[in-house]
Amino acid sequence: MTHTVKYALISWLLLMLSTAASAWGFSLPSIDPVVSTVAVIITSAVKVVLVMAIFMALINAPRAWQTVAAIWVFTVFSLVITIYLL
Repeated sequence: MTHTVKYALISWLLLMLSTAASAWGFSLPSIDPVVSTVAVIITSAVKVVLVMAIFMALINAPRAWQTVAAIWVFTVFSLVITIYLL
């Protein structure tokens, strides 16, 4: 098994686990809805980073592209959380 396939498999498993956590774990009645929503948004940001890094091969891209992508993810998800909390 090559490193690329191994990374893709591990990323896929992490994506599935985080989806299950978002759908089941954060929807428990004992969790405050605001905390749950922010947790789902943060989980989504992590999933976007994984997809961009592994499946879009950003992990092999030049450092400048990686930096631009990281800034984009941070900016977009920070704005989404900020707008939601307002």
